[in-house]
Amino acid sequence: MGNSTLPFPGAGTFPAGFADPEGAAGPVTIRQDVAWGELDALGHVNHTVYLRWFENARFAWFERVGIAALMRESGGAVGPILARVSCDYRIPVGFPDTILTSVCCVELGRSSLTLDNTVWSEQHQAVVAQGQVVVVMLDYAAKRSTPIDQAVRAAICTLDDVHSRE
Repeated sequence: MGNSTLPFPGAGTFPAGFADPEGAAGPVTIRQDVAWGELDALGHVNHTVYLRWFENARFAWFERVGIAALMRESGGAVGPILARVSCDYRIPVGFPDTILTSVCCVELGRSSLTLDNTVWSEQHQAVVAQGQVVVVMLDYAAKRSTPIDQAVRAAICTLDDVHSRE
């Protein structure tokens, strides 16, 4: 993985901190096209859309590490809930554009994890936003946090090379 002037299929490389969306290597990266309806009256992507981009990448990450399967297997009784979201906007994004959004775990606790998100713009050839999300695994019936499943924990440690604080 390295820097490139064209970080999309056919280029062979992706910007630092991103991986081929079609590949199995981390960090989990997804490609998304900017939609016309995501623009605000000032002609740039509305600030709330970045959080949706984070969410889309986060759910791809949930699939990769087994959290989505755990949610399905438990019938939704156990699953993630957001405790905190932050986003630093670097460069306004317009239309048309294609963006890459990456997500990786940077901190892994007993029942919580911290994910870093980075958004790269094809038009700007630069990082346009960075953010962080704190996720807590929740037992929805008991309405309290629950330890992260051991198989999920192992998958996170392997994918993102993060060490557990547990």
